[in-house]
Amino acid sequence: MADHNLSCGPLTIKYLVFFFNLLFFLSGLALIIMGGIAQGFFSSYMQFFDGKYETPAIGLIILGSIILVISFFGCCGAKKENVFMLRIFAFLMMVILVLEFAAAITVAILRPDIETLLKENMNKTMENYGDDKSLVTKAWDDLQKKHDCCGTSSYRDWEWTKYGQNETVLGVPDSCCMNITSQCGYKVFPEHGTPSNIYTEGCYTALTESVHRNLGAIIGGLVFLALLQMIGAWMSCCLIRAVKERYEIL
Repeated sequence: MADHNLSCGPLTIKYLVFFFNLLFFLSGLALIIMGGIAQGFFSSYMQFFDGKYETPAIGLIILGSIILVISFFGCCGAKKENVFMLRIFAFLMMVILVLEFAAAITVAILRPDIETLLKENMNKTMENYGDDKSLVTKAWDDLQKKHDCCGTSSYRDWEWTKYGQNETVLGVPDSCCMNITSQCGYKVFPEHGTPSNIYTEGCYTALTESVHRNLGAIIGGLVFLALLQMIGAWMSCCLIRAVKERYEIL
């Protein structure tokens, strides 16, 4: 058996390479799941994001898939003590490591831009609310129901929209109501004081918090994965050296 040809130290490294490749495999799956969740989140509210932030989410899915393939090289290289495969594994790990740091930095840089873009698009899309079949209407209704909010900054934002100024409505969408019934948001603005049957807080804060949670999880996951990869690449190099030394002795 190949294991018996290695001394205790290199043999330990060999099994550690196996262990870290298992972690790489699981982290690859985690990236695919995270990318899917992020892609679903941005797709749900793509009217607010202009579809610009689905690409990084798809990139996570692709990156996770690549890591699954790379982990195969690491496992096979360690099992067969194949120096060539271990070198490919270590090289690919370093390439992916650079890409992950670049992705994490990009996401961190994009965060302020997302907030600015988000507020502008939320205010802009409110003007197109009203058609039950439109993506804008569905996005706003879903957002307001899910986060118990109304409008961008407050429910008063609806007062200056075509929907809110419609003489039949003069109010907010029914999705702003605490207990949703047909036309429950109508005739809100002629009233004096704050309405008691609707949510009055704006959705901007709730949505930006959701964005920060998603982006924070992505950045944290990439940094953790990068640390694992540095250790894995270093151990692969140690195993390569041990295998080469053994063959030199033989």
